[in-house]
Amino acid sequence: MIIESFDGTKISYKLKKKSNLFLVFIHGWANDWTTWKKEIEFFQRKGYSTLTLDLRGHGQSDKPEGKNRYQLEYFARDIKVIIKKEEIKYFILVGHSMGGIISLMYYKMFNKHEEIKGLILCDTTYRNILVHRTIKPILPFVRYILDFIISHETINKKYFSHLKDIDLNKYNNCSDYFVFYRGLYNAPLKSVFACLEAMLNFNLKNVLPTIKVPVLIIEGAQDKLLPKIDSLELYEEIKDAEIDFVPKGKHFVNIQNPKLVSKYIFNFLSKHGLTPRIKIIK
Repeated sequence: MIIESFDGTKISYKLKKKSNLFLVFIHGWANDWTTWKKEIEFFQRKGYSTLTLDLRGHGQSDKPEGKNRYQLEYFARDIKVIIKKEEIKYFILVGHSMGGIISLMYYKMFNKHEEIKGLILCDTTYRNILVHRTIKPILPFVRYILDFIISHETINKKYFSHLKDIDLNKYNNCSDYFVFYRGLYNAPLKSVFACLEAMLNFNLKNVLPTIKVPVLIIEGAQDKLLPKIDSLELYEEIKDAEIDFVPKGKHFVNIQNPKLVSKYIFNFLSKHGLTPRIKIIK
């Protein structure tokens, strides 16, 4: 399905209605909805309704020009448009990597107006994604290069055009870096760089103490893209948050370890009574 968002950007999404409780799956940077494919299938079998989308700049959704159209708030507002159009009342946000960041931004913007029942944050952070990396001292230079690439129309059209769409879920036995590389087939580099800049310029620490819903943090024990310390900081800052580690799990645990990730999520939902009333919505 396609919906026109608040600024005219067309967003592709998939919806399966089975009950009054939805799991909203949000993919990460330079990925698409297929990174959550196995988990979506699992929870549909359990009777949950599911919603997933290709974020703007990714997959089947529009790839707008201009880095200002890739702000974290814009991604959250895209999801809001779908939630409103589909009249979804009760839902849990399930975000991986950048999708987890967007989940936190969505909670910040809309939690007072909607029935957000929980947050599941997978291999993610609440601030600058490079804060714990050795590249941090050269960030000003990185930002300059990104700004030049994003704003240079000729370079974008010649070298960084969108290539084609691909099912990322089939790379479950590949390294994190290979999965990210294949993801570039789903997102033109203009979108990739614009998203990266957005993730270098945010801090949602002030949101964490305000979270009043159950929170599960899932972390790959061997994640090298977003180190374990990022998830531990989330765990320390969010009151009553729970955390599960995927043994030997890397960054893309939702692709590489879908059975265990689904188990962690299902156990968490069951513990907090977040189970669907099995009723088909026609």
